Amino acid sequence: MRLTLRNELLLWLGLPLLLLWALSVLTHYQSALAAANLAYDRSLLASARTVAERLVVRRGHLEVEVPWVVLDSFERNMDDRLFYQVISPEGKTLSGYQDLPPIPADNPMATSYPALVHFYNATYQSLPIRIAALWQPVSEEGFEGMALVIVGETLNSRVQMAAGLLRTALWSQGVLVLVTLLLASLMLRRLLRPLRRLSRLMLHRDASDLTPLPSLLPWSELQPLVMAINRYMARLRALLARQERFSGDAAHQLRTPLAILKTQVTVALNSEEAAQRTESLLAMRSTLDDTIQLTDRLLQLSRVKGRQSEQQPMQHLDLTGIVRDACLTRYSQARSKQIDLGYEGDERCMILGDPLLLAELCANLLDNAIKYTPPGGVVTASVVAGCLNIEDSGPGIAQAQRQQALQPFQRLQSARLEQGAGLGLALVNDIAQWHGTQLTLGDSAPLGGLCVQIAFRLC
Repeated sequence: MRLTLRNELLLWLGLPLLLLWALSVLTHYQSALAAANLAYDRSLLASARTVAERLVVRRGHLEVEVPWVVLDSFERNMDDRLFYQVISPEGKTLSGYQDLPPIPADNPMATSYPALVHFYNATYQSLPIRIAALWQPVSEEGFEGMALVIVGETLNSRVQMAAGLLRTALWSQGVLVLVTLLLASLMLRRLLRPLRRLSRLMLHRDASDLTPLPSLLPWSELQPLVMAINRYMARLRALLARQERFSGDAAHQLRTPLAILKTQVTVALNSEEAAQRTESLLAMRSTLDDTIQLTDRLLQLSRVKGRQSEQQPMQHLDLTGIVRDACLTRYSQARSKQIDLGYEGDERCMILGDPLLLAELCANLLDNAIKYTPPGGVVTASVVAGCLNIEDSGPGIAQAQRQQALQPFQRLQSARLEQGAGLGLALVNDIAQWHGTQLTLGDSAPLGGLCVQIAFRLC
């Protein structure tokens, strides 16, 4: 049988109930047997007293006369055989059976009755019997002593009474267990109905449908499961959207350089002059460099979007150290254009952020500043009170074009002479937004070019 949630819950509920049912039946039987013993012990004591009342003293001798009709009436009423024995103070059997089992040495006297009586179980004539041994004081006509009246009976009535109570307990407790399991099964069937609806919805849902699941489960315990599934589908939607955007951006941006590269290859193959072939090869190398740079920027932008959707935890970082390292890695690039690249500001600035993304941010800002600054210009990076500033002496960006400069693949009119894909500032803006801040474009007062500012939260 296939294991289901319903079967497992019923199993975990049914096994303890069956165990409790067996334990309850056992305790009921023991209680019934004790109640039967108590009731029939009283009757047995009454029989012993009836016999004891027949003790008389005649001519100095103790005698007893027990009419058989008395014992016969007891047997008819109890549906059991009755045995008795009367023993004189001297130990002589006056009447009854001679060999009834005596009182065991370790059997205490009963304290529940106002009589000197012992109750014990024994076997007589291969029959289990219950015995009441009553000490009867006798004081008449100068005769004094303690006579012992022993009355025993078989256990048929006791067993029948206990069996009847046991059958009642079996039926009542058994019906209770069955009704409980039936109600539990119906309840589980009703409670699992929303799960079945959710399962059918997921089975018939289109593979491309990543919309959030509806609230079909009314229980608060299962709401975290639905929320987790919806969050997973939200991340999956973001991943697919990022892949589609990357594919679209790559197809859009790589189509032109690949077409140019194909043309340059064709020109080089058809050219008979070595100088023209060399010129075509140099142009091809430049096109390939631009294509590689474009691909890197596309991958960086995709990676930033991925981290935004993954919500990775931030770390305690020294922003000053990251900016200085970025300046050192761009020193050769700046020197090739005779640009004065430097850092100034705080010696240490601790913020919360992602080291890889912040390194990409600084690298892109410095690349843009060096690229658009004329030879012999100045590029200065600084960190003051958690605010990163990158200033240059380049042409800057007009006020009306600054919002456009933050969009991907937007090439401003003032930057047409420079090679690029228009992804640098868009990538920086995405990284800044992931860190809970934003990029601000302004004018550099001391250098006359562009000033990029990003204010981070200090920690």
